[in-house]
Amino acid sequence: MSRSKQLKLGAFMRPVSIHTGAWRYPGALPDANFNFPALKQFIQKLEQGKFDAFFMADHLAVLNMPINALKRSHTVTSFEPFTLLSALASVTEHIGLVATASTTYDQPFHIARRFASLDHISGGRAGWNIVTTSNPDAALNFGLKEEVEHDERYVRAREFYDVVTGLWDSFADDAFIRDVESGIYFDPAKIHVLDHQGKHLSVRGPLNIARPVQGWPVIVQAGASEAGRQLAAETAEVVFAPASNLEAGKALFADIKKRAWAIGRDPESIKILPGALVIVGETVGLNT
Repeated sequence: MSRSKQLKLGAFMRPVSIHTGAWRYPGALPDANFNFPALKQFIQKLEQGKFDAFFMADHLAVLNMPINALKRSHTVTSFEPFTLLSALASVTEHIGLVATASTTYDQPFHIARRFASLDHISGGRAGWNIVTTSNPDAALNFGLKEEVEHDERYVRAREFYDVVTGLWDSFADDAFIRDVESGIYFDPAKIHVLDHQGKHLSVRGPLNIARPVQGWPVIVQAGASEAGRQLAAETAEVVFAPASNLEAGKALFADIKKRAWAIGRDPESIKILPGALVIVGETVGLNT
């Protein structure tokens, strides 16, 4: 019996349009990246159109580009993802809310707590896009003189994932009894102290928030390097895959699925979403 297939659609919304000059288009909102009423309308329209997810990318520094190019870019200002998505959760009902969070410049306790909170606020719609952050200027914003070496960032990312998911498992789903008569708020037998000691991270736990609605928020990954593909195969449920052409896309698809199978994961459990820049034009009559 063949499996039924369902098209999955996610909107890449930071910036609101990937096209550098989109903010100048006639009728566009030049400040759309930093305009909450507009973003509210956009996500509600996407939800009406049956999109699966609103994908909020993020940068931890102004983009590293020549100033003559940067001064023309609408990426220079944008909301912090968790603040925005928490607000958008209250005006939507079904669409997924995916935020980028860096494993290089943040701490796993922070990430676990923020995504657990977003998952509860949204009723189980949060997703974590795992990134290692490649912009060298980001390092300068976090007390480093140069960025962490590429492969070492991915070693830390893999450990970071284990810690965050472990923290999400701090409480059993039914740990919170809240028995008014007995005065017992939670069952101590259903709390788990992580006590992680690793190469890059030391985290005791437990997380001070109930287990997320989904158990674990959806894991998204977009790395195309050797290390990035392996991280995707080991951790991701969704892979954002902006390939340069069809053959490259096919090769990336096959490679990640093969890696997943090799480590015992069901390749079908990983959804691979190719990136597409859609330009809508006027309808033109067909020649008969």
